Amino acid sequence: MPDRDQTIIIGAGIGGLTTAALLLNAGQRVTVLEAHVYPGGSAGTFYHQKYLFDAGATLAGGFAAGGPHAQLAQMLDLKWPVSPMDPAWIVHLPNGQQIAQWADRQRWRQEWQQHFPGSGRFWAVQEMLADISWKLSARAFPWPPQSAADLLTLGRALRPFTLRALPYLLSSVEDIAADDDPIFRMFLDGQLLISAQATAA
Repeated sequence: MPDRDQTIIIGAGIGGLTTAALLLNAGQRVTVLEAHVYPGGSAGTFYHQKYLFDAGATLAGGFAAGGPHAQLAQMLDLKWPVSPMDPAWIVHLPNGQQIAQWADRQRWRQEWQQHFPGSGRFWAVQEMLADISWKLSARAFPWPPQSAADLLTLGRALRPFTLRALPYLLSSVEDIAADDDPIFRMFLDGQLLISAQATAA
């Protein structure tokens, strides 16, 4: 049997494991190296004093039709054991507010309008940027580009609607929020810490 291409992947996080599965599916030999005692990266868990803790992000998206995980499942003939939750979570703030993150867009809109009535512009920008991000993530998007071929692939991935994100390219969530309400900032920080391990700043 002729030698197949071999790839070594550093890190058994979601990105590394996904890459390994796709390469194996394409017929390559793959070795995944992981420094930790178990795979998963930020999606992993660990035990401490008989309790199980999340190692990083506790949310995952992209399982809806056309999303990156849905596309991956189709490519690898997988069925994800996921089911929607509504509300996805409830945030308890120090001032006693409880904010439910509803899957239904209209219900979610009513929720944030009730608790943060001055934040409409932020949510409009956030939804627009999220939509652009999901659409980009569904295409080949080499970043940073390493070659002329990467630049060409990158150019093909961009669409006119993508240009709407340019004014926000160097902005933080804090910049986009432009709201001095400390409770709103606390709410945003909480959402970002649980999903991206970062704060609005």
